[in-house]
Amino acid sequence: MLGSGKSSGMVNEATNLKANQNLTSAIEEMGTKEYMRNRDLTDVIPTHRRKMGEKPRDNGVPVYNPAAEKEQTQLERGALPKDSADGDENDDEDAELLELRRRRVAQMQRQLAREVEWRQKQHGEYREISQDEFFNIVVREKGGSDNACVHFYHKDFESCRVVDHRLSELAQKMLCVKFVKLDAEKSPFLVDRLQIKTLPCCVLFHNDVAVDRIYGFDGCMTEDGTLDPALLHERIMRAVNPGQDD
Repeated sequence: MLGSGKSSGMVNEATNLKANQNLTSAIEEMGTKEYMRNRDLTDVIPTHRRKMGEKPRDNGVPVYNPAAEKEQTQLERGALPKDSADGDENDDEDAELLELRRRRVAQMQRQLAREVEWRQKQHGEYREISQDEFFNIVVREKGGSDNACVHFYHKDFESCRVVDHRLSELAQKMLCVKFVKLDAEKSPFLVDRLQIKTLPCCVLFHNDVAVDRIYGFDGCMTEDGTLDPALLHERIMRAVNPGQDD
């Protein structure tokens, strides 16, 4: 028990003794398990660090959370927090995306290089050539193209004019194919060499070889007998190279 002390002023000795006894009882009660279970924690001053904005428990006492504190630190540094369990998976996804992007860029670069080469060889145009120019067009060793469509025509044939018109349109769309035309009357050597019997005749070349011939509108007609540009496009592409992009 605490000392009785001395009375002073208006407080007598009996009153002082009673106060000391009450204080001693209160201190002893605070040490009991019952008190520790039932004590009011709302007045406890928190001493632990906690995440900013963290919601307290129902009793008003915030709980220290190391993971939350680490996340808060990352946010303060401008970094986005990642779940540790998903980290490796996200890294794998990033690597896959980078690889896909690398392949796509490489593909675009190859396509651009091909288009530059085609333009240099006058792809995208439809022009008339002479018999002497023929081999420079279809033979690669002589600077020719991988794919070529050579239209043998007669100036007086209406069907030749129809084909001529459609080929001039396709030439602008199908950069992978070089389109040219030859006057059959002025090219007797080639007409005989290629055994051309009917006009119009489109001879399709791929890698120096004549791979297909289109006589008239054969295989490219609509139900009413007119030339279908879509079927003509498909026929040419299928012949010169099925896997080639337009």
